Amino acid sequence: MLHAIRNSSLFVKLVIMVSLALCPPMLLGHLAGSYFISKYGYEDAENTVSSVAQLAAESPLVVEAMRTRQPEAYRQMTAFLETLTRASDVKFIVLIDMQGIRLFHPDAAKIGQHFMGGDEGKALEGQSYLSSARGTFGFSLRAFRPIFDAQGNQLGAASAGILSSDIEAGVARLTGPLGWLLALSLAIGIVLAVLLSRTIKKILFGLEPHQIARLLEERNAILRTTREGIIAVNKDGTLVLVNEMAEKILRSAGVFGPLEGQPVQSAIPGTRLDAVVREGRPEYDQEQNINSSVVLTNRVPILVQGEIIGAVATFRDMTDVRAQAERLTGLSNYVEALRSRSHEYLNKLHVISGLLRNGRHAELDAYLEQIIGSKKLETSAIAALVKDPIVAGFLESKYSRAHEMGVTLVIEGHGVIPPLSPKGSHALVTVVGNLIDNAFEATIYAVEKRITLNIENIPAQAGGYDELVISVSDTGRGISDEHLEKIFTKGFSTKGSNRGIGLYMLLLTLEEMDGSVEIDAKPGHGTVFTVRVPVAALAQGEQE
Repeated sequence: MLHAIRNSSLFVKLVIMVSLALCPPMLLGHLAGSYFISKYGYEDAENTVSSVAQLAAESPLVVEAMRTRQPEAYRQMTAFLETLTRASDVKFIVLIDMQGIRLFHPDAAKIGQHFMGGDEGKALEGQSYLSSARGTFGFSLRAFRPIFDAQGNQLGAASAGILSSDIEAGVARLTGPLGWLLALSLAIGIVLAVLLSRTIKKILFGLEPHQIARLLEERNAILRTTREGIIAVNKDGTLVLVNEMAEKILRSAGVFGPLEGQPVQSAIPGTRLDAVVREGRPEYDQEQNINSSVVLTNRVPILVQGEIIGAVATFRDMTDVRAQAERLTGLSNYVEALRSRSHEYLNKLHVISGLLRNGRHAELDAYLEQIIGSKKLETSAIAALVKDPIVAGFLESKYSRAHEMGVTLVIEGHGVIPPLSPKGSHALVTVVGNLIDNAFEATIYAVEKRITLNIENIPAQAGGYDELVISVSDTGRGISDEHLEKIFTKGFSTKGSNRGIGLYMLLLTLEEMDGSVEIDAKPGHGTVFTVRVPVAALAQGEQE
């Protein structure tokens, strides 16, 4: 994740950084609000159950009913507690005697049964408190209050409770809007981050930091390596740029010291850069005298969005310019030398013609080797890997074509092409020929023009070879996924009309020989065609 962010664009980084700066305070605010709302919800629930339990325990109706156990008193107590339950929003009010037996419960079927939860003990000892336990309605927050008669004798205890799920639901209703507010705040923050990032990118002309650094490095390298002196001033006539060659030329003219930041008129005598800034007119091929040293200079105003913000001058010492002109006058000598070389080449052609007419083939071979170089390395590679004479001769012709096109053709591998039948030789020439020709076309515009033909064999269990594997790779531009599915279609070609037959014929030939072809192509990284053909199919008909 960090690696992906590190490699992302400046726009993405700015959006992430601004969003991360906004998120923590927003999230902390949301958590703090949720915490206090939740705390308030539980405190309100505690106060409610405590008050209701207190009202039930101190009600004269409740005390009278528990003291006398008279039916009429019970009826009045039941009506009072049911009304209190509805009015107070508690889930239940329960009365128990000193043995923990329910005397009142919202569910009449539970009356007479023992109190559930196991947390009533302290209430029967005369204590008032809050507790959380699981009862007949589920897990709840409940308050206990002891019940005493007028003489101070404890008659039992009253318990009022609210389900924990109801408390959480109430808290959720209050915190829900906070969640929406947080989401809205984050969305607004991200939108602002995007707008800020776009503004910064616009100021930086859409460039990434590494692109800016690269441009600065390239600018410094160009200024450092150029043979011309380059100086630039801003609209106030202050020098803002002086490259190394400019310093060297100016030093030879007697101008020393740090120049950047100095007024151009006082630093460089005779310059007209300040006038170019004022007038906005370029001056080309002007001679300028600097302390008796003459330079040839060009002065051009710098315009940004139609406004002149400065001027730049390039110049060379007139001594160097004159020396260059003198060297150029020697071109006539080179032309004469080329004319002589052309006569010599014609003479060599005459020698070749004479040897050929006289049948002196051995001398002709020696003479040709002397002129165009030896082909022994290429021939030995073919001889070692190709035993079929037709295929060998065909590959030698491809070597010649490669030399004409300036392509490096390499034939290598650990396998061998055995002697084949005439039919097999013709089939292999069709297959390999189309692949090499396509590779030639693919490498026309490549920087490195290289084609590799690799020959391998898959041995058979009974001896000999079972399968011939030939791959042809090139350093061309590769094949896009869009074209990859169509290249074997008859008539399909990216090279113009009346094309698209070679690979179609290759596929037909392989199908006839029970062979197959695989393609490994990556746009911009070349293409590899791998052909697999059974050796038996290539040798078939050898005795015919």
